[in-house]
Amino acid sequence: MSELLADDALCAKGLTVLADHLGPVETLRFLALVSRQPFDYQRWRQHYFESMSLEEILTRAQAMPQNKGGRTERMT
Repeated sequence: MSELLADDALCAKGLTVLADHLGPVETLRFLALVSRQPFDYQRWRQHYFESMSLEEILTRAQAMPQNKGGRTERMT
């Protein structure tokens, strides 16, 4: 199993991904929204995966390309 990123490295990588995909203005808007609104991960997870079977989740996860750090790219 690969090592977890340190907190500062995780933040830097997360900001880079957001900026690359959203651009600087939308990244700042997203961060402002997240900081103002409570986030319930369990509710999000249930909603995101509710229409998928466990088999489908596993199949999609296994099909994801691995990056250099051994972590998978995000599911779409």
